[in-house]
Amino acid sequence: MPFAEKLARLRKDRGFTQEELAKKIGVGIAQMRRYEKGSSSPTLEVIKNMARALGVASDELIFDENEGVASARILDKRLLEQFEMLSKMKSHDKEAIMTIIEGMIIKNKIEEIIPSKPDVAWTKEMRKVVSELRKGAEGYSDEEIEGIVDEVVKAVRNEKKEKRDRVGA
Repeated sequence: MPFAEKLARLRKDRGFTQEELAKKIGVGIAQMRRYEKGSSSPTLEVIKNMARALGVASDELIFDENEGVASARILDKRLLEQFEMLSKMKSHDKEAIMTIIEGMIIKNKIEEIIPSKPDVAWTKEMRKVVSELRKGAEGYSDEEIEGIVDEVVKAVRNEKKEKRDRVGA
């Protein structure tokens, strides 16, 4: 769907008149009409203002469905805010969180195939694992622990890659 049509649809869906939206995004009503006719294209700054005013991601204004950066939008506002904070973290912190997320995704995929224990059992098992890791980590600095975790993550990823390569060969 062309940008002009998307803009008009979103504006109407949100209950704005052209004049109301024009004021919210800081353009004149004539310019707003040109955007919706498709005879003019907005600047990136105006697109950003449109997205804010309409409560959508700029991708939704620009790309067709399944064409944007992420094929599915994150509708959970709290989760989206957490991902925004994550994007500002140092790379090694991002990697650690990605490893945790990958683990949870794998856990859920396994649970789809094999019925899982109740969450209480999972939590008990995780506490046991964390307790064992803490015992084994005594005497190591935070930097040493981070280095070990990084090495383990690299090893696991290399192992996955080697398996994929063997299967693909």
